Amino acid sequence: MNKHSYSNIMLKNVAYRTYLDITTDDYQSVFNDFIDLCESKGVKPTGPLNFAITQVDLQKRMNIELFIPVNKAFKSDASLNYRTYFYIGMLLQGRITSNNFIEDEIALLEEMTQFAKENNLTFVSPYYHTFRTDNSGERAWIDVKAKVFEND
Repeated sequence: MNKHSYSNIMLKNVAYRTYLDITTDDYQSVFNDFIDLCESKGVKPTGPLNFAITQVDLQKRMNIELFIPVNKAFKSDASLNYRTYFYIGMLLQGRITSNNFIEDEIALLEEMTQFAKENNLTFVSPYYHTFRTDNSGERAWIDVKAKVFEND
């Protein structure tokens, strides 16, 4: 976790959609559907795929918002939405670099929570996840970020 400075998310020409009542088993099909919807609009991703889990119920079904920067504007409809930009600052950031996503995410979120508590910070957003790869596409990781408010 980056304990020395805040991070941000800054995207231009953003396609986004919210999926309701999904499980972790649905992730791959949801991500594929989202990219297919972008292609059906005639737009191409210009950056990494991002998602935020906005709600989890007792049956571990969740609502998830996916968003990605694209190469041009398009008209929103019931299947896919568009906004000109997405910006959020003052984010705590951590990184998951292994293939052991679930266990590593739990450990990272616990570390972020402990850091926030020790530094009098309050989380005011969901956790944003960004899929990243190196320039060759051979190494991948996930950046996890959450907006915080500095308490008095």
